[in-house]
Amino acid sequence: MKKEYDLPIFNPNDVDIRLQYISIGQLEKMIEMGKLRIPEEEELRRMSNTWSDKERSSFIESIMANLPVQLIYLDGSKAPWTIIDGLQRIISLHKFFQDEFVLKGLEYFHGECEGLSFSSIPFYLKSRIESTNIVAYVVNPGTPDTVKFNIFKRINKIGKQRNREELRDAFYQDSLSGYIKDLAESAEFLQATHKLVRKKGLADRELVCRYFAFNLLYPFFETTESLDDFLDKGMDALLTLFEGDFEKKIVHFKTTMQRCYSLLKDITFININSSRKRINKNLFDAFSYAIARLSEDGYQRLLGQVELFNEKYRKLFEEDGFLSETKLKQNSKRAVIDRFQKMEKFINQFI
Repeated sequence: MKKEYDLPIFNPNDVDIRLQYISIGQLEKMIEMGKLRIPEEEELRRMSNTWSDKERSSFIESIMANLPVQLIYLDGSKAPWTIIDGLQRIISLHKFFQDEFVLKGLEYFHGECEGLSFSSIPFYLKSRIESTNIVAYVVNPGTPDTVKFNIFKRINKIGKQRNREELRDAFYQDSLSGYIKDLAESAEFLQATHKLVRKKGLADRELVCRYFAFNLLYPFFETTESLDDFLDKGMDALLTLFEGDFEKKIVHFKTTMQRCYSLLKDITFININSSRKRINKNLFDAFSYAIARLSEDGYQRLLGQVELFNEKYRKLFEEDGFLSETKLKQNSKRAVIDRFQKMEKFINQFI
């Protein structure tokens, strides 16, 4: 198979980060002036680990009590700046400044501030919050994208952080994320996935990323450390096509989704042995990859035998088939590669 992309090599010498003290008041001004980007409300609702008002209140109270604030990481390599780590803390401060929630469950300031918004708390506490300095590590301009995303991943490994798809979405916000979002909301994708893929945690966008990763980088899958790392590299690969064959890849994605649905209709990407009708990621990966590789003539020959194809396809889910309940749950590299190879071999029978 032709390799469309070479994996980038990470060079620690390319890491360029400075330490900077930023007051909370300055951070809020940066947000208001569009110099620091925070997610839109719709994006926040889709995130998997959004803080509750009680958690936000606890953080605000820590600042009012003069307790140290955990450092944050910002990507200052281009405008507007983006948040690598500290998203929930910065969002909490911004929403509090905008009077979008009131303090609740306070320990030290219960009698003085419980149930109050920012505009209602005593002046000395407003001033204390605004003047509090936060230690920020800021990624400098000129740092390669591969290095920046490596920082994103490593910083977000601990604690109540964003999942990897949310990281990819945040990191590629100015380039690919909008396109991935559009594809996840496209009529072709929604039809093929029966509108069953949840949006919480950006699971729908993860499926789109999986499609591109396998289609661009399948030869590298066996040597990649984990599936998440593989998906990260898939986004990198797609980014290299951003000004080249990118539009062709988008069209091909939609065509593949249409073809998958035309062949399997209501069982497209569905494990028919499951008691619940839901999309099986492993099935999505293997079937969409095999169909994406078909020529127009090959697809038409397959479509001409669609009834026989469906009959034999359903038998693959039987106990001795490679899509049995047990086999579909297997996620080792060997199991994934075996599933891909057997799916292609099965489909090629009809061509």
